[in-house]
Amino acid sequence: MQAAPRELRYVTILTLFAGAIPSIVVWLNKLIIDDITKILSTQTVENPVDLVTSHYSLLYSIAILLLLNLFADSVGTITSFFFATLADRVQGFVELKVLDKIANFQDIALFESPDLLNIVQLTEKGVLRLKELSFRLVQTLQGFFIFVPAVLLSASLAWWVPFILFSCATPALYVDMKYRKLSWRAEETQAPIAREMNLYKMMLSGEAYAKELRLFHLQSLLLERWKGLFQTMFKGMEKIRRRGSQEIFAWSLLSGLGIALPYVYIVFGVLAKKNTLGDLALYSGVILQVQRSLMFLIFGGGELYDVSLATTPIFQLLELKPRLSPQTKNFLTPIPHSPLLSEGIQIQNLSFSYPNSERQILRDINLTIKPNEMIVLVGENGTGKTTLAKLLCRLYDPSAGNIIWNNQDLRDFSIEELRKRIAVVMQDYARFPTTVRENIGFGYLPDIQNHAAITEAIAETGMTKVIDKLENGLETLLGKQLEGGVDLSGGQWQRLSIARALLRLSHAELVILDEPTANLDPKTENEIYEIFRTLAKGRIAVIVSHRLALAKLADRIVVLEHGQIIEMGTHDELMRLEGQYHLMFTRQASSYK
Repeated sequence: MQAAPRELRYVTILTLFAGAIPSIVVWLNKLIIDDITKILSTQTVENPVDLVTSHYSLLYSIAILLLLNLFADSVGTITSFFFATLADRVQGFVELKVLDKIANFQDIALFESPDLLNIVQLTEKGVLRLKELSFRLVQTLQGFFIFVPAVLLSASLAWWVPFILFSCATPALYVDMKYRKLSWRAEETQAPIAREMNLYKMMLSGEAYAKELRLFHLQSLLLERWKGLFQTMFKGMEKIRRRGSQEIFAWSLLSGLGIALPYVYIVFGVLAKKNTLGDLALYSGVILQVQRSLMFLIFGGGELYDVSLATTPIFQLLELKPRLSPQTKNFLTPIPHSPLLSEGIQIQNLSFSYPNSERQILRDINLTIKPNEMIVLVGENGTGKTTLAKLLCRLYDPSAGNIIWNNQDLRDFSIEELRKRIAVVMQDYARFPTTVRENIGFGYLPDIQNHAAITEAIAETGMTKVIDKLENGLETLLGKQLEGGVDLSGGQWQRLSIARALLRLSHAELVILDEPTANLDPKTENEIYEIFRTLAKGRIAVIVSHRLALAKLADRIVVLEHGQIIEMGTHDELMRLEGQYHLMFTRQASSYK
């Protein structure tokens, strides 16, 4: 109703009218046949026109019937127009709601939890079927509006005829609904398989995998895996559909019997002169209308039920709540601007497990980060370094413990206001398919048209020459998927992500860099290290890095292992300790000799 109330109202009224017309036409046919039969039995017809014009009931019946037939075609055309508008509005309205929900979901569990990913997967399929939902709704309404007048009209022949027609049609409808629900449950349980199929589809058709797919001849292997998953899904659905078709076929025979019995009754009534030829014509017309309406109701209603089940995940998604704790205060707690983070950040007894997982990624972390301090988090893969960075950005809340920002719990702050004060360069940085200006300007939207600020950020990342060589400079579209778009190297894309962070720097109080030199060659690492000094100056800086040469720049190094802090200190202190950091550094240093 919210998406297209006017169109829905018009479609309903027009469908109601279109559904009633066939029954009215059948009734008029009965009157015409009875009038003609009566006239022919009492007089000879010499001039048909004079005869029709002299019998007003016959004249009016014919005139109304012709007008209704003429008007029925016009109603169909108008209904088609409003229906197309209704379908487009509904799909656009719901898709906007879904995109808004996903884009503004405050934590990122929606993208990292298999259960929630299944809901997103099913939601995408549901959105694609919204137009079909509108069509099936209209089809079912049409069937209902044809069926009810036709059944009621049949009551004029005998009181029990509507009861027989309705009773015999109901079981087939019920069985159809039952098996469609079973089909949906099967599809719901197969969501992980469908998601895995999409992953293989992405590998087979995506640009990111194209070169290695061909060089390693992986096509046959991946195609076979996709085919195997498809066969698994298909066989499960086929089994349910076969059983459903058999039962619906059996009950449809009962529906046919329900139509045949009254017909035989009317024929015998005509022969016994209890019924007129008009009654026989009436019931013949009623049979056609009932059969047509049953087709709409069984197939249209069944498909409507099927599609409505498929759209259920849309509502599940829209009702999802972030796992972040709600604000405990009714007011926005201000974050001081001067001095920046004067009390620093305290991480107290922090532990964290990802949603629906019992494995602790971080365990009992205690760490105080002083104002203006740069710390580097180091450790092997899977030790929780990036997870800790996500918690500082409040992309998740801790499972236990607290993060204290200027003596206040991080959960007390407005999420939007908090994130405005954080500049981030993530390891899996975004490559926005937009212009160079927007790729940088997204870092701080108020400065997206600030040419001086953007060119300064570009200069500080050493990208000036690269951008100047582009045909349209800052307005050059990036991304091969765009017409006229150009692509950059991995290192150049990463420099743009650093430029995004630089643009926000004047408003940032915390800088987080997650593997910031991962795609840079050693030759340019020193240049980037100098940029990091600029980023970190006067701010708290938290850097996640495997490159231990960067750790030497830090005020403190924090070493994690199995989700716990095992060492902490300056580079020289940790080298003298000869523990895990010493082992990692000497091992990495030896690879450069």
